[in-house]
Amino acid sequence: LAALIMPAVKGVRERAQAAACAQNLRQIGVGLRLYIADNDGRFPDGTADVSWSGKGKCWYDAASINMGRQYNFQTWSGDNTLPKSFGCPSGHGKAYFPNWPYSGDYAANLRLGNQYDGVTTLASVNHPSETPYVQDTVLQNQFGEWIFNAGSSKTAIEAFSDRHGGRGNILWVDGHVSSFTYAEYMDFANKPSHGGIYNFVRGDW
Repeated sequence: LAALIMPAVKGVRERAQAAACAQNLRQIGVGLRLYIADNDGRFPDGTADVSWSGKGKCWYDAASINMGRQYNFQTWSGDNTLPKSFGCPSGHGKAYFPNWPYSGDYAANLRLGNQYDGVTTLASVNHPSETPYVQDTVLQNQFGEWIFNAGSSKTAIEAFSDRHGGRGNILWVDGHVSSFTYAEYMDFANKPSHGGIYNFVRGDW
């Protein structure tokens, strides 16, 4: 009887954790959209370290401003803990202190908000429903087009993580969340209609 029950219980737990993760990403997406709305439609920087270098807000700092985080970025004082939504229940499960190696559970698209990539505003993304923004990852960091190359490592810190029963969650620029297997995500990114993976991550095709 136990042998019959345990796989079912495990499956229910995995589905619940995947659903909780998807809800985390939706909340992060709301935080990001509020930040964008308050900044004339401009994305925060997708790279992970700009808040520490004085060049603006990185993606997780920008989102968390609108998610209850009490922190003064001018004086570097207050509660520096990221909201619990930054911890995936199937990953570390914690919203780690945002310092190298950024050991949380989600990564953002570093091409968004980067002036050198020409995608600084929400209006500059041609396909928001097919442009990835934040996703399950091994360590909280950033991702770019290299993870969608054939044979991309699934263990690199920038990698997409398929920790939900062989699937991973993705928050898209338009705010919806979906799940893909690793192979499905790589195939989707490399669709000929996306005009190459660099254009895919920029939503520019």
